Amino acid sequence: MGKLRALFESLAYAGLKPQRPGVAAAKPAGAWRQRFERFLTRPANADPLYLSNRTVWQRVRVGVLVGGPAVVVLAVLVLAWSGVFKDKGTPKIKELTAAERAARVLPNFNAKIQLPTNHDLDVQDAHVEHGTPTRVAGMVKNNTDHTIASAQVTFDLTDEHWSRLGAVSTVVENLAPRSATPFRFAVVQDTAEHVLVRDFQVQ
Repeated sequence: MGKLRALFESLAYAGLKPQRPGVAAAKPAGAWRQRFERFLTRPANADPLYLSNRTVWQRVRVGVLVGGPAVVVLAVLVLAWSGVFKDKGTPKIKELTAAERAARVLPNFNAKIQLPTNHDLDVQDAHVEHGTPTRVAGMVKNNTDHTIASAQVTFDLTDEHWSRLGAVSTVVENLAPRSATPFRFAVVQDTAEHVLVRDFQVQ
């Protein structure tokens, strides 16, 4: 342990300890050791306050020698964390779109299937009116160029949590062409909050 400590002190305080009378001179150092000591400071001085009287440049050189490796290691860690050393040639994995995933899962699925719909009528502003009794109201628009004698419209009612309460229907008569006809009818579902159009039939 003593040898290890002596080695550390000889490196850390190289050239900083003054020569005292009666102390045997140290063994001559090798060429690399002499260059190392000259970098840290000038040759040993007999002044007992030599360590305190060092110039600013001498202290800066010691600080650079001690702190330089730590700065280099920290810089390497920062560069590694930022991805500088990553292989730029590695291709990035392309994330599949929803259509591509569907094509792989269902390769024979025909996405062009269309269901026939009736655009003769549009139900607009269907809502629940709370009162005594509770009512469903809204408008039915006739998109055709002729009068529709009557149309039966069916709705699904849900509560505030969108839980289905049941289906209700009403008949709207004398729908003029290119115009909207209001409707309003009573329902027994007093807790209804939302109205969903299920279908309608032109009669």
